[in-house]
Amino acid sequence: MAGDTDNPRLWEGADLYVAPVGTTAPTDIATPLAAAWKAAGLLSEDGASESRDQDSTDHYAWGGVLIRTTRSKHKRTITVTCLEDNLVVFDLVNPGSTASTTGGVTTRTVKVPKNNPKGFLLELRDGDVTMRRAIPKGEVESVGEVTLSDSELTAYELTITIYPSADGTLYVDITDDPQAEVPVTP
Repeated sequence: MAGDTDNPRLWEGADLYVAPVGTTAPTDIATPLAAAWKAAGLLSEDGASESRDQDSTDHYAWGGVLIRTTRSKHKRTITVTCLEDNLVVFDLVNPGSTASTTGGVTTRTVKVPKNNPKGFLLELRDGDVTMRRAIPKGEVESVGEVTLSDSELTAYELTITIYPSADGTLYVDITDDPQAEVPVTP
């Protein structure tokens, strides 16, 4: 069997952090996050999933020989389910809405959603291995159906659209995973 059984990752823990666009993202896995990064709280055990969508067009020469494929309209999303109804999640689910607390009673005024781009950071852990995925700019595109029940947890499935930066960067992964190391060339 080729390969190394220590290489596959089973992310045993994860956190999703949210900050205003332009907040300095981490450049390593050890430095504590800046205060602007706020945790979304507990996440579903289902983990996060990444989806890709793009258009492609095949171009053929005379005689039906494929000579090129062009790609356009690339879209990348990450879906994660939040299990807490805290202020961070409320802001992601109801952008443009407000909440205030007086005398221990909180009032939430939910309004028609507004555009609300944010910076996102997904931190994953597998034993001693950590990976931070820093997304400079993204936005909650959709919120799944929310169940209010006595038999199921209230959960907020968020699909986050990732917007590329001017140079085309979607996100930056920072990890101490030995299998991700790039060999040094002399």
